[in-house]
Amino acid sequence: LSLAIAVRSHGAGCMFLVPPIDAVQSRVAASGFEVQALAAPDAGGRRDLEETLAAAARHAFDIIVVDSYAVDGAYLGELRSSGLCVVAIDDLGRHPFPCQWVVNGGVHAHRLNLCSSSGDTVFLLGPQYALLRPEFWSIPSRPAPGPVRNILVTLGGSDSWGLTPSLLRGLDELPGDFTVTSIVGPFFNVEEVKLAVSGCRRRVRLVENPSSVLPFMLEADLAVSGGGQTLYELAAAGVPTVAIEVAENQRFQMEAFEAEGFLRSVEAGQPAECGLVTANMVDCLRQDQEMRSRMSQAGRRLVDGRGSLRVAEAILGRGRVDAPSPRRGEGGGLPDSCAR
Repeated sequence: LSLAIAVRSHGAGCMFLVPPIDAVQSRVAASGFEVQALAAPDAGGRRDLEETLAAAARHAFDIIVVDSYAVDGAYLGELRSSGLCVVAIDDLGRHPFPCQWVVNGGVHAHRLNLCSSSGDTVFLLGPQYALLRPEFWSIPSRPAPGPVRNILVTLGGSDSWGLTPSLLRGLDELPGDFTVTSIVGPFFNVEEVKLAVSGCRRRVRLVENPSSVLPFMLEADLAVSGGGQTLYELAAAGVPTVAIEVAENQRFQMEAFEAEGFLRSVEAGQPAECGLVTANMVDCLRQDQEMRSRMSQAGRRLVDGRGSLRVAEAILGRGRVDAPSPRRGEGGGLPDSCAR
């Protein structure tokens, strides 16, 4: 959606082909885009491909952006063979790419060995291409850190580990005069979170499915977050963060963010233990204003929030792209068509 909004700002029309999930279709339609549900049951399979190609021909698409773990190089190659300009959004690099563009906005993207099977793929790598929402495209300067008055807890759209109640209880045990803002997504067990909030001695503000998270990030002096896309938003907003690895594919980007000085990381485990470890780390940062200042500056330096605009300009041919050039022999003798 962020990329589509950026593309639309350049006057190009967009349409979405999505799985038959009502919540997904409603979200797309609410943003003002045409949406079509794919009937094929096998995402990334032959019927999916045929249906996608038929839609592309029917609507005379020029460019197709593919964002799915289910597709492979053969799928992308057939899209390109039909005459489409193909853009793959990919964060794993599991196969060589036959498409014209690959976008990986991860802070760890340059650590991956990404290969082009066609020899002409342009790779847009790094957090300058992170696809953030429009509210992050222009964020005001953040004041110098002072005492911690508000801590934000956000684990994204779901909390499959059930960590939020333990995190709130852990923070509630800390000394100091601060409030907690807890954002819960659409797939949370909200009643469990409300029960935890009712047992807290300090003020906890519960926010359910906000239309924008940026105002809450700008109010926060410190954040506890899952290790996914929210980290890029927090970095752009300059919020020092304790990140919890709630999915295995988050590890590399969390390690890269930590190496750059933006966050401190915690592994998800048993909720009670995770809540205690996270609270202890928050308490250390709460008392170290200089460290929080460095973390905030590191986040703003890494992510400026304008990645969606850069990718839109690149694929529409309206911006100059300094993308990684293919390099011979990197990563243990990679072929000429591999970029790192």
